[in-house]
Amino acid sequence: MKYMNPRYLRQGNYVSLIASLIIFFGLIYLEIEGISYALSSTFLLLMWIVWVLALPSFTYYHLTRLEKPKIMDYFAILAIIITLAGLIIATFLREFIGIEIIVAGYTFEPIAGISIYLTANKINKIFSSLFFWGAVIFTAGLPLYLVNFGYVSIIGDVIKMLGIVGLLSLSRKVLA
Repeated sequence: MKYMNPRYLRQGNYVSLIASLIIFFGLIYLEIEGISYALSSTFLLLMWIVWVLALPSFTYYHLTRLEKPKIMDYFAILAIIITLAGLIIATFLREFIGIEIIVAGYTFEPIAGISIYLTANKINKIFSSLFFWGAVIFTAGLPLYLVNFGYVSIIGDVIKMLGIVGLLSLSRKVLA
């Protein structure tokens, strides 16, 4: 394995944790207010913040020199571009198709996360699995908001955050 840069992995995880927290609050509000809240200015602002955070997150993970880096590079860029298109449509046209495009973009997040999983798995199998499978559950749960069952996504986001926090706690000791 080529040399993995733990500093950038840690930074990518910090940015991902911040984005996950923002997403968590957005998901809670979406669950409380209903799917129509997805086109509200508040929710869209949260999604724009998350989108902006995707840029340094991707950059840090790219600089980490992850395992199977092309998976991260291709699918993360695809997710960033697709969610940008959805955000533009949802924000400026207030069309729900924009939200659907954002969800479609998010389907690439767990695929891109395979590179992080393979790398973080060498640090801790449990926390890397929580991070990865939390992202999968989060993404799979997004369409369930249409039937008022967004809790699956919320639970997935929490699981993902637990994995990130676990990896960060270990990175202070193992990767310092």
